[in-house]
Order: sequence, then structure tokens, then C-alpha cells
Amino acid sequence: MIFKLPAPLLLTGMLSGLLIGCTNGGGADSEHGGIDTAAVKKEIYWVAPERVPCQGIVPMQCLIVNKVVDGKTTEWQYFYNDIAGFEYTPGLFYKLSLETTEVANPAADASSLSYKLLTEMDKKQNHYATNTMLTENRKWNLKQLTGLGEVNPMMLEQPANITIAGERLSGFSGCNNFFGQVQHLFEAEQVNNSLLKLGPIGSTLMACADPNGNTVEQKLQQALGEVNAIKVQWPFLNMYQNDELIMQFVAEDWD
Repeated sequence: MIFKLPAPLLLTGMLSGLLIGCTNGGGADSEHGGIDTAAVKKEIYWVAPERVPCQGIVPMQCLIVNKVVDGKTTEWQYFYNDIAGFEYTPGLFYKLSLETTEVANPAADASSLSYKLLTEMDKKQNHYATNTMLTENRKWNLKQLTGLGEVNPMMLEQPANITIAGERLSGFSGCNNFFGQVQHLFEAEQVNNSLLKLGPIGSTLMACADPNGNTVEQKLQQALGEVNAIKVQWPFLNMYQNDELIMQFVAEDWD
């Protein structure tokens, strides 16, 4: 599963690509590498750990980034430009300090901005908020799940649950225990600025005598393969596919 963006952002990215193009334009200012420039500023960007297909002048592979503005992060967006001095390795979240330069007279098919790496501030597989509530000793019980119909997951004899901590996840899905890896997780205050990618989910193989437990298990394990965003709003752990809430858990220790 690759990272997905909300439909409005997908459209915005496609339109932006047609406007800004994929290459830096040329000028005659030797101080800025041959580019005729108008303004320079320092900005901080987060870079997600996978490139995704995008449409500029031609189909291409884009980074997914957001900016840190006044201590808060913006929505994830396609990034069509190159970053001079930045060597990207898939699988890692980066926090970068960049010099952003406005190009005064870009070519018709070129970007109006150029970017240069100043400092690689952070680089790691997962990035958890400083006050993360995703700890190895916290169990989250399933409260609601899309597609269950009349089945209430809170009424199971043993509630389905999940624990997420570090690079691991584990839990009980209604009949069997399950386990897996957190491949990438970016945890932020805003749901549209969270990214989540889980590895394959494994489980025990016990027969399920409770039909409601079986229904919950099938839907839950399917949904875990579809989520790509996460948000903790204490005492709830919400999981999303793009901007759609598909399941909600409640902390077992919240009261």
C-alpha cells in the first residue's frame, strides 16, 4: 500500500504540476547557480518516505512533503522540484531546512521556485509526536468499524483491540491474535498531516465459534490493510483511509 492523498489534493497536485513543471529554468545570475532570482527565504519541510506517481508536464514520481509554518505543519502535497544537495533514501521521514529561491524569469515550462538543502535536521523510519500516547503498555479496544452492519464490536465477549508502539503492532481481532509491523508512521496534531503504512498482518488460525466475532475479525484485518492516516484524540485512536474515518478505538485505561 502506498500513501494516498485526499481527492481535492490530488487534483490540486495535478494542476500545480501543469503550472510549475518539473525542471529549473535558466537565467544569468552566477550567484545563484545561473538562475535569475528575485527572493530567497529559509523554510522547513517534512518529506514522506515514498515517492508517488504524479502528473506534471509528463508523468513522474513526486516526493510528498509539507511545510512547518509557525510551529505547525501544513497538509501533505506533491513536490515536483529537485532539492539541490539532498540525497533521498526511500523508507525514511526527513525534516529538512531548505533555502527557497524565487526565480524572477523562469522558462515557460519551468518552476518559479528552486530549492537547496541547508541542513538535514531529522531522519528516521517513524516519527512520533513528543507526547505520543501510542505506547507498548496501552491497549485500544475497537469501538466502531465501517462495514459491520448491525454487529456492535463493543458487545463481543472479548473486545477486539490493538496496541501500537515503535515499529510493532499487535492485538486481538475478534477470534484470533494478530501481529505486524509499523513500516512508516508520522504522528501529528492534524489528521491531514498524519501518514501510516502497516506491513502485512499475521494472525493465529483458531476457528471462530462466534459469528459476530468472525465478522469483526474479517472486517478489521481487511481495514488494517487499507488505513493510511492516524490520529489520537484522547481517549480515542482514529484510523483513516485518506480523509474517511474507517475505524475508531478507545483506550482501555482511559477511565
